[in-house]
Amino acid sequence: MDSFEAYLDKVTAKGANIVPGAIMAVVDSAGNYKYRKTAGYDGVAEDAKPVAFDQVAYIASCTKLITSIASLQIVERGLVKLDDPLDDQLPELAAQPIIQQKQDETFEMLKAKRSITLWHLLTHTSGATYAFMDPRLLAWRKSRGESPGISGEGDVAKDCAYPRAYEAGESWAYSTGLDWASLLVSRLAQSSFEEYVEEHIAKPLGITSFTWHLARKPAVAQKVMRMNTRQSDGVFVDSRKPFGPMDPKSEGGGGGMYASVHDYTRVLSDLLKDQPVLLKRSSVDRLFTPQLVAGSNALVNLSKDQFAVKPALDNSLEGVSMNYTLGGLLLTEDVQRENYFKPKGTISWTGLPNMLWSINRERGLALFIVLQTLPWADRRSFDLVARFETAVWRNMSELHLP
Repeated sequence: MDSFEAYLDKVTAKGANIVPGAIMAVVDSAGNYKYRKTAGYDGVAEDAKPVAFDQVAYIASCTKLITSIASLQIVERGLVKLDDPLDDQLPELAAQPIIQQKQDETFEMLKAKRSITLWHLLTHTSGATYAFMDPRLLAWRKSRGESPGISGEGDVAKDCAYPRAYEAGESWAYSTGLDWASLLVSRLAQSSFEEYVEEHIAKPLGITSFTWHLARKPAVAQKVMRMNTRQSDGVFVDSRKPFGPMDPKSEGGGGGMYASVHDYTRVLSDLLKDQPVLLKRSSVDRLFTPQLVAGSNALVNLSKDQFAVKPALDNSLEGVSMNYTLGGLLLTEDVQRENYFKPKGTISWTGLPNMLWSINRERGLALFIVLQTLPWADRRSFDLVARFETAVWRNMSELHLP
């Protein structure tokens, strides 16, 4: 088998039409790079320039980890508890009924019996699932002439205020929970979510690229990577740049942030420290602690999720023992396959443009690999992600720090 770097050079070669470009890094608890690499080009145009390590990417759902950290910070400050009902703080969410679809394909809305808590929001057990992922919500919104997607404008109380798929705590489904969590942080801290992240996450770590508002950070906007979309014929074309709005109305903590690999790995590294900067050690412990009860409906549905979970595990759920924490997907046993390896104790999550972060405390390492390719779960893109993860977790000696 080719070494990882030989494989990387091959798949990112100009004209290969496999992955246009990628940025990746591995860091330890001191923030030192154990590996960093760029490959390929910023787009597929003939005059596309090579990708640079300091470029900034649209990180989509990798934003969620930042929101989890912000949420635990306000818990530490005593502004809310993980199990506090949020009816008063998030009345727009509390007012949403539980949707049921009848045999005649009409809809019934049932009043929710349980209050949603911050724990539900962070673990995707609130029932506030993405509309495009639930057949009932998809049909309901279509019947109203509404789009099932989210606008990208960051107006959580407007974009995410629609019926829930189930009662809080009854199941697991990938959700807008982190968007609602960011609105909670914003309201309790009495600031915009971007202002909160800038003050309490970015500044303490010397981070300069985190933003939802490229129009307000022109130096960051100049470094944005181009998104690339694989068409139905398999050929990539350049997409619009930037991918999201330049200056959205607000910020949703479920996605929409821009960041450089260097800055994002500052956060990952901090979570590996014995004395973290952003959170107390006890709060970081919570980020690595399984939250779903064995045998619960929530854990069963997480373990068979085809949309959000399966692509991040080399497109297979076979033999995977997992749980969910307050920050991401946790492996409770090694995933050991011939061409894929991810160790027990790793937490990770992904983002729409086929990117992924992973942290393993026992090994003292964290990684982040950034692609800007669409559609989500593009197999050739995730083949590269899986090869990188495997090279890191199975055999770091295969990688060489440039």
